[in-house]
Amino acid sequence: MITDPDRLSDVRLACEDNRQAFGRLIDDYGGLVHTLLLRMVHDRDTALDLAQDTFVKAWSRLRSLRNHASFPSWICSTARRTALDHLRRKKVRKEVSMSEESFVERADERESVLSAEGLALLEQAVCKLSERDRQLITLAYWKELSFTDVGRIMGIPEPNVRVYLHRARKRLREYLRGHENEFLQQID
Repeated sequence: MITDPDRLSDVRLACEDNRQAFGRLIDDYGGLVHTLLLRMVHDRDTALDLAQDTFVKAWSRLRSLRNHASFPSWICSTARRTALDHLRRKKVRKEVSMSEESFVERADERESVLSAEGLALLEQAVCKLSERDRQLITLAYWKELSFTDVGRIMGIPEPNVRVYLHRARKRLREYLRGHENEFLQQID
């Protein structure tokens, strides 16, 4: 949900065909959309193309957005459907490549207590998760969206999001089992 009055104003203006306001929304939410798409298609160029498709669809359908404050979850849902359509059309096998963008991209911008080794271990563990688990963890923890917004984006009721995230974290812990010392050393 949007709480910033300027962003909410941009959504209202964009709904009235203001291209500059829509451009600001693209600037604000482009990274979120790209990250979500990248987690789904595992290819930077395809994710960029699908992000562009997402915003083109959003522009053409923006007038149908009834609750302006729900723009973030609405645009993410649009991106998710765009990626799913792409995957169905291309019948792409959903394999995770360790050479793809790091789950913790831009970690240096955050105040991470993990070293490069710790980040690499986390990356490997996240890549072993199912597509749904990767999406849940990306949206809830990396993008810090509310469970309500995660549920809207993924088409899952909020109580189920909590359960699925709990299970995803449990699987992630299993993949990280035996590497606790590498993480604990970073916190000391």
